[in-house]
Amino acid sequence: MSACPDTRAELTLEEAFVVLEPYFLEMRRLFVKKRAKRCSAVILEVESWVHDSPRHFAATYETGKIMLAAPEMAELPEETILAIFAHEFGHAVDFLYPGDYMLVDDGELILLPAVPQVLINKKAEQAMLARARAWERRDEDTVERTADAIGEKFTGQAIGYCGPCSVQCFARGRPRPAGLR
Repeated sequence: MSACPDTRAELTLEEAFVVLEPYFLEMRRLFVKKRAKRCSAVILEVESWVHDSPRHFAATYETGKIMLAAPEMAELPEETILAIFAHEFGHAVDFLYPGDYMLVDDGELILLPAVPQVLINKKAEQAMLARARAWERRDEDTVERTADAIGEKFTGQAIGYCGPCSVQCFARGRPRPAGLR
């Protein structure tokens, strides 16, 4: 858990949504443009309880279709909002395209091509099942590092972690702390 000060949003849920939505829409547009078409269906919801959760500022459901933001996120610097949304869209891509993006041992993100239906045979089917099992067995740190790596691939900017809350930032900060939620 991060060492964030306990703060309350000064904005209503509706006001926070109005502030956050343009950043969300721009990041969604970027991800869709870069061949993550399924992200066009991702929606944003602003909920107060998110700030009191281990996620603190944002989260994405494992369906990949709903992204949540705490109203306090609207009070963060623009660059931080964009970096958080890049990370969350990394989750959306990871969940909407399960097993397509995997981290290899050295942390490099690789795109594993889908097998066309006409080429699926018994061995290809077994390989796809093995890939799906490996994707499902990932630990939470791997899921989070994968979201960062996907966010970096789609935005072209490195995601680091800054400040006492260890929130995402672009092109600076420290690597993601192990166990950070």
